[in-house]
Amino acid sequence: MDIHVIYAIIGFLLAAYAVVGNDAVQTLGTFIASNSKVVKWYWMWLAASSVLVITLSYGWYVNGGDISFGRLAKIPPMQVQW
Repeated sequence: MDIHVIYAIIGFLLAAYAVVGNDAVQTLGTFIASNSKVVKWYWMWLAASSVLVITLSYGWYVNGGDISFGRLAKIPPMQVQW
């Protein structure tokens, strides 16, 4: 395996973690903070996790393993050039 491929994989993993981590904190953190006086935090986490699990399971089992619901098929493939 070429060193450029290793750097690309490491860079992709770091970028993916940064995007998911930032989005989760902004979305769930705001939701939990704004509703903390009404509902306990663990019930809100359970509700959010349930929605995620149901959505991914539906996409996986009903759509034949396509959890993107066909949205990624609209993006044309690109040839990667180094």
